[in-house]
Amino acid sequence: MKRSSYGERDYAFGQMMLTLRTTIGLTQAGLAERLGVSRRAVAEWEAGSAYPKAEHLKAFLALCVRASAFPAGRETEEIRTLWRAAHQKILLDELWLHGLLGAPRPRLAPGPRVDWGEALAVPTFYDREQEMATLTRWVARERRRVVSVLGLGGIGKSALVVTLMHQVAPHFEVVIWRSLRDAPSCEALLDDCLQVLASQPLREVPTSLERRLGLLLEHLREARALLVLDNLEALLEEGEGTGRMRAGYEDYGRLLRQVAQTEHQSCLLLTSREKPRDLAALEGSRTPVRSLRLEGLDAHASEQLLEERELVGNAPGRERLAEAYGGNPLALKIVAQTIVELFNGEIAPFLEQSELIFGGVRELLGEQFAR
Repeated sequence: MKRSSYGERDYAFGQMMLTLRTTIGLTQAGLAERLGVSRRAVAEWEAGSAYPKAEHLKAFLALCVRASAFPAGRETEEIRTLWRAAHQKILLDELWLHGLLGAPRPRLAPGPRVDWGEALAVPTFYDREQEMATLTRWVARERRRVVSVLGLGGIGKSALVVTLMHQVAPHFEVVIWRSLRDAPSCEALLDDCLQVLASQPLREVPTSLERRLGLLLEHLREARALLVLDNLEALLEEGEGTGRMRAGYEDYGRLLRQVAQTEHQSCLLLTSREKPRDLAALEGSRTPVRSLRLEGLDAHASEQLLEERELVGNAPGRERLAEAYGGNPLALKIVAQTIVELFNGEIAPFLEQSELIFGGVRELLGEQFAR
């Protein structure tokens, strides 16, 4: 196994490997078994601390091609990019590549029609390999109708779903992202989505909610669409913990139930701090409705996040810092910035103070407890 130069991690290469592995729906252990390597080897590739041997990289690329992991029409370009990024000592075998891409395999649509809306940019993504594999399986392979990603504020729900969208987009004809943070009415959301889903601009949108929902479901049956609704908790009652819709937003409950219970080929992907009551009774391992609760980052991912902020401290100090904030990515970023500004980047003197909950972290927790 080749090590990256000068002991520096190649995070870009690691992210490419992680993205492809989760796209084909394998865990690190599953990929290791397919390639005949250890799970640790796969973990080191994805951490950017080592590169695979040529034969292992070829076997991995073959798995990706068979699973249609690359965007249709860009397979050659994507394979060449990964080969270069892996710093192989030998040139890519052109005859092998021609044979690989010439083999019969399922073909996807030329490319999805994508409307990213207000989806945030995710320059760095930490770990979550198991969660990505699970969500990819539910959304792309098992074709669940409704999938919810749940968790505390700042835990990384939106970043996870944005990363997932980029990976599974080639499996859909239409991809739409919409934020519910400003609590738009259900009618306004439906009007917006219908305009995107329609192959031609709609001159007239149905006036009744019943007809709008009917038209939405018709589009979800005719084309394979991925509709992402971020921050669903903005529509739920605060301080109740019951998952009930706020007064005036009950129509969203009807939308969720109909998409969950009506036969179609699309997927509604949600993020929320709470599970909506309208979906709780419909969820199950054998039903079209699933949910994933996102926990804090593990020790390795937390250390990577803190390392990128150039904090100074030993491993026990970084572990204690990560544990103090439950591996919450946003909380760790807020704290890391404070340590840089007030403690010259040194973790130890920060941990010596008595108050670890302050400023932005207190606001983050306050928002959660208000739910």
